[in-house]
Amino acid sequence: MASGNKLYESFSPFPGLRPFTPEESDFFFGRERESEEIFLKLLRSRFVAVTGASGSGKSSLVQGGLIPRIKSLSEAGETQWRIVNVRPGSDPLGNLASALSGNGPVRDPNDEIQSEILKVLRDNPDGIGEVIRNAPPRFRGKTLLFIDQFEELFRDVSFQSYPDREKELSRFVTLLTNSVSHNNPDIYLVIAIRSDLITECSHYRGFTNLINGSNYMVSKMSREAMREVIAGPIKTIGAEIDDDLVELLVDEVSNPDHQLPILQHALMRTWMRWKELNEPDRPIDFSDYFAIGTIRDAISRHADEIYEKLNGTEKKICERLFKNITGSGPDNKGIRLPSTIRDLRSSVQCEYDELINVVEKFRDPSISLLTPHYSVPLNDNSAIDLSHESIILLWSRLRQWVTEESASVQMYLRLSESSSLYQQGKAGLLKQPDLQLALNWRDQNKPTLSWAVKYDPAFERAMVYLRTSEKEFLESEERKIRQTKWRLRKIRMISSILGGLAILAGLITLISLGLKFSADKQRRTIEEQKKEAEAREMVAEEHASAALMRSMLSDSAAAAARREHDAEKVMRLRAENEIISGRKQFEYVVRESENAIREGILARMMADSALRLKEETGRLRMISLAKSMSLRSLQLPLQDELQPLLAYQAYLFNRDNTGSRNDADIYAGLYNLAKNRGSSKIRNFSAPASPVGNIAFIPGKNEFFSSDSRGNILRWDMDAGDKSFRVVYSGDEVVDVMAVSPGSDWLAFGKKDNVIGMIPVEGNEQGFELKGHSGKIRSLVFSYDGRYLYSAALDGRVLKWDLTARTSTDVGTGGIMVTSVVLSLNNDYMAGISDRGKGIVWGTGMKDRKLTIESEGKKILNIRFKPDDDRIAVGYDDGTIELWDAALGEKISGFKAHQGAVSDIRFNGNNRQMATAGSDGSLKLWDTDDLSAAPVTFTDNEGVVISCDFSHDGAMILSAVASEKPRIIARPAFADTFAADGCTYVTRNFTPEEWIAYVGKDIAYEETCSGADDHRIRIRQIR
Repeated sequence: MASGNKLYESFSPFPGLRPFTPEESDFFFGRERESEEIFLKLLRSRFVAVTGASGSGKSSLVQGGLIPRIKSLSEAGETQWRIVNVRPGSDPLGNLASALSGNGPVRDPNDEIQSEILKVLRDNPDGIGEVIRNAPPRFRGKTLLFIDQFEELFRDVSFQSYPDREKELSRFVTLLTNSVSHNNPDIYLVIAIRSDLITECSHYRGFTNLINGSNYMVSKMSREAMREVIAGPIKTIGAEIDDDLVELLVDEVSNPDHQLPILQHALMRTWMRWKELNEPDRPIDFSDYFAIGTIRDAISRHADEIYEKLNGTEKKICERLFKNITGSGPDNKGIRLPSTIRDLRSSVQCEYDELINVVEKFRDPSISLLTPHYSVPLNDNSAIDLSHESIILLWSRLRQWVTEESASVQMYLRLSESSSLYQQGKAGLLKQPDLQLALNWRDQNKPTLSWAVKYDPAFERAMVYLRTSEKEFLESEERKIRQTKWRLRKIRMISSILGGLAILAGLITLISLGLKFSADKQRRTIEEQKKEAEAREMVAEEHASAALMRSMLSDSAAAAARREHDAEKVMRLRAENEIISGRKQFEYVVRESENAIREGILARMMADSALRLKEETGRLRMISLAKSMSLRSLQLPLQDELQPLLAYQAYLFNRDNTGSRNDADIYAGLYNLAKNRGSSKIRNFSAPASPVGNIAFIPGKNEFFSSDSRGNILRWDMDAGDKSFRVVYSGDEVVDVMAVSPGSDWLAFGKKDNVIGMIPVEGNEQGFELKGHSGKIRSLVFSYDGRYLYSAALDGRVLKWDLTARTSTDVGTGGIMVTSVVLSLNNDYMAGISDRGKGIVWGTGMKDRKLTIESEGKKILNIRFKPDDDRIAVGYDDGTIELWDAALGEKISGFKAHQGAVSDIRFNGNNRQMATAGSDGSLKLWDTDDLSAAPVTFTDNEGVVISCDFSHDGAMILSAVASEKPRIIARPAFADTFAADGCTYVTRNFTPEEWIAYVGKDIAYEETCSGADDHRIRIRQIR
């Protein structure tokens, strides 16, 4: 055994995750034939493109197999060879200049020689040849230029945002192409590139010809070669390995996920474990291999061991370090983003020594998780990188960091885009809840300029925009508080005045009642006096009659009788005057009584009005409180018990105070809760891997059709599984228009060759075709009785089809080319979109008149009638929505709905709700009674929303999303649906202290969910 072998004491024969170096060629096994073939091909052609899958060992093949053979030519005295290693990274020309200067792989902007070389490379297409020809004598001879990780030109996220990236990339490729021309016979070029990205080189004809003329595909190792890779280095160093373990490793490495670097790391860890036990006479066996966690977990265990040994500050530095040198590519796969020590210090925000200390721990030869090689001294210009991409996949902690960093980058990019639109006057400041999410991101991640410029250089603009949004929000909240206090003071003042008036009205009422009682008493007195007068009058008349008789009996008594008669007459006249006076007094009293009653009623009305005003103010306050609580719930972590409490109680306050069903803030709170708790109310219908084109519900049923770009029409049942569908039609054309008849009898859709296909929705009736257009079908709509089908196509004609006779007639459009058409509910109006993007409305309701809807510089993409009236909604290519009255021919309103084109508009039956979809990836639900209110907005579609539609009962809104994973997302149209599950998420009620903090001291306590966790809550009266 080799217990005394010096190599055994000092080195590991396996490099781990990093590639082999030329100095380790003695331990490079299994690729001898490939190394020789590349060597001969290079000497013959002066260029070789080494291609292969990620982890296939391309870099090691060149470094450990080819370059040692090149160096052997120098040692043999044939000629001197200079080896120049370059990785493009985020600055291809700068790194090339640094490598040619002999000062390392990363450019130093303060190095004058590098700056001169860089100028030559930028100005001269044959810059590489010129630099090498003018190099110092020690660099004369032949030069091998090795470009490792060539795919970084196309994948490095930092380089993607590089100014004039395409020009820089073209210049770099041109330099490489010219370097191996006939003018430079002493320059040899080797590139290593992943085979899945080699097609990116096809954009450069000269370079493509080079690759076609001389390339080498690294094949998968045979089992015998793999045995040499495993056992060869161990035998070279003088140790042994169990043959059965070798066979197990060969079997495991055949898994595509277990690439050569992963095998090398597992072997290195197994070797180190065996060496620690200091049993040189024992071969390496299964006990050593299983102790390190096998290929599957070796990296994660090893990296975690190092991480856990760090102190608190070092752990934070470590996390920020790895987040800066890793990222997600366009396909969401982990990629490497090498960065210099200088840039890392700025991004991580730590001292030089602190950063170096952490880097060295992960650069240690026992793990080699980071490059450059441990033997290379570090300085500010050193580029720190992962030794292999597979680390991201295999280290679970790093995988989580990459996910978090990707989310952080997306947040920053959205913020930067919003700030740009704000600067252009195309968008406003951030509003809740987006503002709070952005503030949380800023406070948690503490982004820096050096970090941000890798993705978007407008960091300061984005931060100023965020601070301005925050300031405006805080000032707005202060204004709201001041306005609320002012309104409350005003209400209290009005209430006091109205209260005084109510008291005064009560006093007036009492006085009026007193006057009424007095008037009644006087009336009774007058009536009694009237009766007495009438009685006296009767007595007087009797006396007069007696006097007349006496005068007839005796003329001597005539004079006396006349005097008596005159006296009686005077008395009668007095009585009559008294009666008249009494009546007038009675009427006066009645009038005064009625006036008092009216004043009493007015006072009561004023008191009622004050009460209603107070109740309305209280109602609006509760709705405002509900919105605030819902937004507050969005700021809490998912596991917090308060989150469901706030969201659901906010809904209850809004509902109990007759708030809007379409309130965006209330919906956001419950939607966030339901989404993060995996609610079945939010569903994803997984379509085949082809963009979804259209959605059409079957009237009266919980089923719908969807079409895609592959020519399929699928039928879905919302009561069945999310992946349960039935193919009802399969063709070879794009199906992008469908319609279902009102009676759920027929499905109409546009086919190729300008034909309309008709398929029965139910039963075994034979389908048929309608032919009449000479252009692609763009629009289909049934009449509301289902007897007719209207179609519009790119030929500009609108046809009316009699589905019984299967014949068509032209619908006159006045010579206007109409390519899309819709109908009003009663068939009185028809609206269409012309080939020039204008809206046309005509029909029996307008006689011979036509309404043209247009806006200068914009095109209408969508048009839709509101079902319950004659209003029309039109959507433009700039995201604007307008509503028009077809009967009056007048525009009702217009507003900016989306940042991109409006892709679809739908109305929710009679539910006073409108859905709009946009190419900006958002779906919005608007209250048609108040379009100025903020809409319910869905921005989590992760793709472009192609179309949308409401379910037959209006309870759900479906949206078709085009993305990497095309799907149809179903969400409740109103928060009520989520609220039905509210108490299933609530584990307890508010404590009295929480109620005061989140609701208010003056609002009576109530249980959010009756009996929720009663044993934990003791309710006391809040004072």
